[in-house]
Amino acid sequence: MAYCERCGYEYRKALPACPDCGQLLVAGPPVRCPACGEEIPDGEASCPHCGVLLREGEVAAPACEAHPGVPAVARCVLCDEPLCPDCVERRAGKAFCARHADEKTAFDWVSVFSASSPIEAELVRASLLAAGIPATVLGQTDSMYVVTVGDLAVAEVMVPKGVAEDARRLLVELRNTPADAGGDPDNEASP
Repeated sequence: MAYCERCGYEYRKALPACPDCGQLLVAGPPVRCPACGEEIPDGEASCPHCGVLLREGEVAAPACEAHPGVPAVARCVLCDEPLCPDCVERRAGKAFCARHADEKTAFDWVSVFSASSPIEAELVRASLLAAGIPATVLGQTDSMYVVTVGDLAVAEVMVPKGVAEDARRLLVELRNTPADAGGDPDNEASP
């Protein structure tokens, strides 16, 4: 049975493309994770959404990195580290290693910067976009209220999990780059 990868519809007839969106059809339905139900790309050994290992046939589970003699039950959804039952930290149905257990995530996006104002978050987002790193701002501020406090005042700059380390490196570089003390030479007043 053919299905459309873009919109997910299955077609019994032998059509070359989805009549709804025009996407070329592929054979067979998408493979779904037994734990979270998300679609899994071909060839993956673990679910990239929740970290559960996919055991097909007689494939042996990888060993835990911290405990080499113990088989892994999951992989960290951020760094792909194999984790045994003692090392895996689950949060919102996802597997994390100890290093990434406190990361703020939303779907397959990771927070790389927390700002107390949406303006500051948008400036950071613009810097990431200028470097070719996809970024978005996730915040809970509401324009109806003049003052927001606590968790509602925080704006998170989120990037796809695959580029989170690159984004963090860029932000460290930007933070450590000294400001140009000379200013804009075209706007300097003459002595």
